[in-house]
Amino acid sequence: MAGGITAWFVSRDDSPDFCRALAKDNRVRSLLAATHQAGTDCAALGDTFKKAALREGEEKHSVRQAQAMKDALLAVDDRMRKSGTASLDEELSVPLAEAVADYADDVYGILAPANLDYSKHDSPSDPPWVDAAGAHMSVFQRSLIRVVRGMSVSPSAYAALRMGVTRSAAHALVTTPESAINAADYSGAEGPSAPKANAWVLGALDAIADDVTGDLAKERAADWRKRAFARLTQDAAVSDAPYGSARERDIVIAWQNAVRSAGGDDLDTRLRGQGPVLVKAWGEGIRLDEKKISALSDEARFSAESARGTWSHDLG
Repeated sequence: MAGGITAWFVSRDDSPDFCRALAKDNRVRSLLAATHQAGTDCAALGDTFKKAALREGEEKHSVRQAQAMKDALLAVDDRMRKSGTASLDEELSVPLAEAVADYADDVYGILAPANLDYSKHDSPSDPPWVDAAGAHMSVFQRSLIRVVRGMSVSPSAYAALRMGVTRSAAHALVTTPESAINAADYSGAEGPSAPKANAWVLGALDAIADDVTGDLAKERAADWRKRAFARLTQDAAVSDAPYGSARERDIVIAWQNAVRSAGGDDLDTRLRGQGPVLVKAWGEGIRLDEKKISALSDEARFSAESARGTWSHDLG
């Protein structure tokens, strides 16, 4: 186990120099001061980002926390671009991913197509905004994708964020208005937007997984999938964050069970097929007509493939 972890560290594209330079960013210096942190190595910075941005049991994010999350993402993105770094150290990636996963609804909103609330606030100078769910932050899609790709060299970081976004996708399904469900025809074209939006967001994460494993040697790619599989299917992944309803939990568990039954060797296929699995679990739960479930699943599959192709090209 120790040898495996060491192998991940020594093969990073970056070095401690990345985190030392990151700590000099004025936004990060402000976060260090606000959290009373003195360390500037990768582990200390990751801990700083978590302390500054996480809700810590609170029901809603505050404006201060959302701004801290945005500042962390922007600072890491700027340092990655300036240094030409594509991969982040695991000691930074895991806590940063845990913080970002706490903003899974915002990640979903940023990546979902035509989400005006997020596109209106994605400039670096735009502050967080507040609604009934609390404070929200937004960044440019490419900035988010770049940072998530960097974190995802750590399979634990990737899985933590993927589970967070999966919960957001389940919430989008169960909160779909009944009128939109009733409007669905057997082509899926006039149906609710959530199945397609979900699949597009998840397809972007598929592209990131493809890009990460594509840069690894065969044995290391297999190890990445093994570790990601373990995190995605462990019981803690089901219960480590609140759900809006039991139906949301059931949808997430249905996908986890699908991944678990296939085994780690088939993880890529299960990731790419997540959208249709969520649609089926949701549709069966509300007793949707089988033909409508099939049509909406097809729409989700096409949306995921389109997103994966789009972002794979961008990452390449």
